[in-house]
Amino acid sequence: MSFRKKLTCLAFVAALLMLVTPAQADIIQTQTFGPQVPNFFPVTTFDKYTGYASDITGIIVELSLTSVGGLGQVDNESGSVANVHVEFGTSGFLISGGPTLPTALTNPAVPVTTTTGADFVLAADDGDGSGVDTGGADYGEVVGGSVTNSLSGSVLSANYSDYVGTVGSTFNITGVISTYLEVTGASGISQGSTPPTANGFVKVTYQLAPGTGVPEPGTMLLFASAMGGLGAWRLRRRRKNSQ
Repeated sequence: MSFRKKLTCLAFVAALLMLVTPAQADIIQTQTFGPQVPNFFPVTTFDKYTGYASDITGIIVELSLTSVGGLGQVDNESGSVANVHVEFGTSGFLISGGPTLPTALTNPAVPVTTTTGADFVLAADDGDGSGVDTGGADYGEVVGGSVTNSLSGSVLSANYSDYVGTVGSTFNITGVISTYLEVTGASGISQGSTPPTANGFVKVTYQLAPGTGVPEPGTMLLFASAMGGLGAWRLRRRRKNSQ
């Protein structure tokens, strides 16, 4: 084979190797939950990364929550007019018995909230007794809409190894999904609700360094076919030259 032909073959093989060398790619897993009436605790299961922890440049965890419908109620029990703001809907945060999650997603004091808000000027208690009594100038209600909100956070690099395992190894992330009703602006306000319906998803994304990961089966098949074709071409050339 001439030097030029050898050079052409080497260039062809190099191009194929570039084709099957994995580029930087995110591995994204999404697990949905609901629709369900709070309070509930969906368990979502994810595959661990089966390469090396050193392959990973970032791990992002996201909680998305949608609240639909429901009714938030307030009733003024005080003897004076109350100017209040009401937020009604759904809240959620995550817990894990395995990998360490981003702290932004695990704080029950600052959950993800999907709410509908309204302002009320509630008259002084009209003598309807304690607790929420519908109707009257001292009563107000918020009809829940369809609201979606999400929050994501990054896993600390020191915890990447928590997410690495052998083929088939998994971990669970549990959501804590609750009805949310917050009243601000005055005290002495009774609260009640008809829960909304909630649904959403938890997403885990592995961000990998360039050249890491495992080539897809289709790409490996293409490479094998091309190499087979190259071998057949070289065999034909040898037979032709020997004649």
